Amino acid sequence: MTKRKGTGSLKIGFVPAGALLSLLLLCGGRAEAVSSMQDGWLITPEEAAAAPVAALPGGAPFEVGRQDSNMGPSIEILKPNDGGKASGPIEIQINFVPKTGPVDVNSLKVTVVKFLSIDITDRLREYVSASGIQVKEAKIPAGKHIVRISVADAQGVRSIKEIEFEVL
Repeated sequence: MTKRKGTGSLKIGFVPAGALLSLLLLCGGRAEAVSSMQDGWLITPEEAAAAPVAALPGGAPFEVGRQDSNMGPSIEILKPNDGGKASGPIEIQINFVPKTGPVDVNSLKVTVVKFLSIDITDRLREYVSASGIQVKEAKIPAGKHIVRISVADAQGVRSIKEIEFEVL
């Protein structure tokens, strides 16, 4: 920073776009969530208001690896309903069904899909078992949400599934 002559104000430089892009690439394009629920929120209002994932013409989201995969354990989303609407708090009931080997709960990754994905895995850890994720009353702000669940078996074979729902 440099002080301008005679104005008493500070001249503050800005970060070039290239530097910001470099920072995003170093971070892997992801925002890391705090390890425990913040004030009871599974997804905070600030996170819910974050920029949505970029869309291509025609509305298809553009994100590498967004396709569902079912080679690993089956991911059965019972609640909330995919494409459904519900009033908060939201019950979450997701079952993991092993196929070729036991489910590796340490491989679980749950992200809120945004322009910069938000990892909420650690906020869910206390609700996770090898049979799935069970949360009776998840505090999630009103709005549309896309969540990606990824889990692998003991051999490292991974499944990925996305769910989109709206909280009223």
